[in-house]
Amino acid sequence: MAQAQINLVERLLDRCGSLPDPATLRELARREPGLLTPTSQMRTVRELEPPADDEGFASVERRTFARAPNPGRTVAGVFVAAAALHRDGWEHALAGTNAGAPHLVFDWNPDADRTVLDGATRRLAAVVSGPIEAALCPHAAGPPRCWCRPPLPGLPLAFARAHGVDPSRSVLVGTGAAHRSMASALGARPLQPA
Repeated sequence: MAQAQINLVERLLDRCGSLPDPATLRELARREPGLLTPTSQMRTVRELEPPADDEGFASVERRTFARAPNPGRTVAGVFVAAAALHRDGWEHALAGTNAGAPHLVFDWNPDADRTVLDGATRRLAAVVSGPIEAALCPHAAGPPRCWCRPPLPGLPLAFARAHGVDPSRSVLVGTGAAHRSMASALGARPLQPA
């Protein structure tokens, strides 16, 4: 599922150049083959019945998915959940990362309040030398209607594309299971404040 989400977000970025808002995504999903909203993809996976030998197939071969490297993305980046920068020990979590690497600070706030995100970005800017970008998902709670709400991979993938970052060479500093899941999907090394 996580790899299918990454494929879908990459396809959206190819076709749109950026992550569409929920209304645009809903319209695209109606008319563009291969573009889905998060809930449509989740429903498809939930309803999928994998093939089995007892269905008359001569054999069913299962293969592990392996993502091919993207030659245009060779830079190691740092993805940081804004909440992590408001916890004790965040400096220690970043100690082993490249301070000159591109950094993304991301957050979800359905009220579009940037207070936590902006504060986290200022804290990070005080200790790193590389470029920093802040990204906020302002979309409503409930079933996800966008690809930018963490732990969905939209914000890190859009950042990675813009900065030539290879997520599998990167680290993700987060605060809990959702951020660890996001790191795992991206192939990034998960870190947490102590």
